[in-house]
Amino acid sequence: MQHFSLSISQVLLGYVNAILRRFEPVEGHDHICMILMNNTQQLRLNLEKLYKLMGGAQLDDETKFRLDDLQNQLNDVLDELSVMFVKSMKPTIRQTIEEVYKQLQQIKRNQMNPGNNSEQQKRVEAMLVTKSLLDYLEER
Repeated sequence: MQHFSLSISQVLLGYVNAILRRFEPVEGHDHICMILMNNTQQLRLNLEKLYKLMGGAQLDDETKFRLDDLQNQLNDVLDELSVMFVKSMKPTIRQTIEEVYKQLQQIKRNQMNPGNNSEQQKRVEAMLVTKSLLDYLEER
């Protein structure tokens, strides 16, 4: 089992290291980033299932340590990918928030005028505010 766990570790770490090397150039292509992060999460889950199928607590200490360490390394890679992904989205999120802020300020100014408080006006304003957010989410 030690040899098998070593082989699993080498293959999976090679795969996630390849993902890490190629992850930055695909920033801006959110769907690709999400697929790569999902693949890494699936590796983690499949490793956990494999651990149980191999006997889990009944494995020798070195094999258990190696598989536990691999699980931790996969967690770390997933965390690193998530941070990189969020950083790539930050400018777009900031821009969307600024647009919503401007729209809310305009609505506030409009509500100061007593003739602009109709139900129809409120619906239009609600649609304007949510449009930027929905546009952002639909792009993803």
